[in-house]
Amino acid sequence: NTITTAATATSSSALSLLIQSFENELSLRSQQMAGGSMAVLPSAASSSNATYKSRATYKLRAVYALGSLLRGNPLAQQSFVMRDGAGILARDALGTLSNVRGPSAAGANGALAKLDYKFASKVLALGEDVVMGVVLQEEEEKKEEEDDVVGDEGGAVEGDLLTANQSVAAFTTERWCDLSLRMLVPPSDVIGATASRGIKERALTAVRVLAPGCQRLVNEEEGEAAVPWGLEEVRSVRSEWNREGSDDGLDSVYRRELLQLVDGVLEVLQ
Repeated sequence: NTITTAATATSSSALSLLIQSFENELSLRSQQMAGGSMAVLPSAASSSNATYKSRATYKLRAVYALGSLLRGNPLAQQSFVMRDGAGILARDALGTLSNVRGPSAAGANGALAKLDYKFASKVLALGEDVVMGVVLQEEEEKKEEEDDVVGDEGGAVEGDLLTANQSVAAFTTERWCDLSLRMLVPPSDVIGATASRGIKERALTAVRVLAPGCQRLVNEEEGEAAVPWGLEEVRSVRSEWNREGSDDGLDSVYRRELLQLVDGVLEVLQ
């Protein structure tokens, strides 16, 4: 028990530090925007490449570390959500994407834009994994029918824990849903066609997992939409990839695999 308690305390401290690092990034960006100093934002257009690359690399390492703490760790996930970690992470990812400019940002800065999209992609993948973990855990608990014994062995009291719906809702807010759709349209003219395709492919798996929550959110706030959330964006990706004989560099096998992935997502959305 002593070892377990110490490990839990260490995990909690690490989680706090990681959340704080993402909060600091948001705070810095907000202060600079409030001061009208957009020109000095830590973006590819306003910082030296070396400085920006260093910041971007640090954020990537931070999200990797966060993933190692959260994946497969329900208690850490609960703590993360209750500290608004999910909201902070989504805001940071969206803010990072706002640094990427148009085609003029390609070339030397294209590599930095790739780092921005890599970070946002890792954030989205983490949200997807947490939601999947929560859903699978809930299914297992229902099968085992052990809800009545929660808290009987000196553990956490049931009332202190978030429900599965609350945990999932933290990763299917407007920002998370917006992030997943934005990752379906990365700027291929800036980061390159291959990188863009990989980001879209990973984003599609996230859209498939987040879709039920995002569609429910939209229906609750705006009423049931004529076109379900995400449907048009995913159809657009399918249209782009369904171009046999084009010069997009896709061989027939890979193209078929991509279209099967898209069709699976469309089934969920429809």
